[in-house]
Amino acid sequence: MSDPNQPPPQPPQHGGYPPQPPNEPPRGPGGGPEPWHGQGPHQPHDGGPDDKGFFAALFDFSFRSFVTLKFAKIIYILLIALVVLGWLMYIAIGFATEPMLGVAALVFGWIPGFIFVVLFRVSLEFYIAMIRTSQNTAATKAEVEQLRGDLTAR
Repeated sequence: MSDPNQPPPQPPQHGGYPPQPPNEPPRGPGGGPEPWHGQGPHQPHDGGPDDKGFFAALFDFSFRSFVTLKFAKIIYILLIALVVLGWLMYIAIGFATEPMLGVAALVFGWIPGFIFVVLFRVSLEFYIAMIRTSQNTAATKAEVEQLRGDLTAR
């Protein structure tokens, strides 16, 4: 049994980082790899040409700013509203011409609209993924060029 006056044993200090198993690269505070000497933790890409306003991005003839990311939510909401409005009009026209056609439009008319919304959503996600891939590639290129410049300066 241990002496009650003796303080409990303290774990070894690793500069505030959690302990790590042997034969692994050093880890930083978040458990990820420790930053290289002279570098801080990776910061997300905040600034750049994509932070322009709507009209500046719309008339950017070099296509370095993307309007799609800023308005994808609005475009998607408008599409859903138009599909629902079209379905309601289809129902109203169906009941106006023949009641059975109106019932068929009410029961089955949502299916083409639903399929259209799903296909539009998939294509919108594709475009957004392409844009984000482009942004991440540009940020990676800038970081690599900065690292090359730092290495040649040494």
